[in-house]
Amino acid sequence: VGALKQECLDTYGDKPHYCFMSPHMQQFVKVPYFMFNSKFDAWQMNNILRAPCYVAGKHPCPQEEQDAVLQFGKDFLAQFAPVQAESQNGAMITSCICHGCNWAATVLENRTSYQHYAAWHAGKDTGAAAIHIDSRGPNGDGALDKGFGCFPFP
Repeated sequence: VGALKQECLDTYGDKPHYCFMSPHMQQFVKVPYFMFNSKFDAWQMNNILRAPCYVAGKHPCPQEEQDAVLQFGKDFLAQFAPVQAESQNGAMITSCICHGCNWAATVLENRTSYQHYAAWHAGKDTGAAAIHIDSRGPNGDGALDKGFGCFPFP
């Protein structure tokens, strides 16, 4: 636990493992950061949500599992909200179901992910203007195909 922030350890007391998890430790990060992430992260679908259709690689997913994936995206955005509240941060959140996403090919608001990052880094985009979230459902509601490296949905 030597590398963990003391302020975080003091806050979570008997739960020091919280200081390894982004939803809990991000409040203690004082350095501005730009986050690249999928609200439907493929690794998390397989290892945290454990949606059987992703674990087994069998698609289409039954309705119950589709609903769980959609709820996962909503939960991700709720946990992401504190990052948005810090005006020094920036982000590119895709709807592509991916992990190690193809950020060079990911376009939102007529800019690639890297162009959004560059604008944030240069101070051209700040505050809410530096947070870019694909509001569509999984894989851009079907607009993002395997050429983007998205896992199938449903």
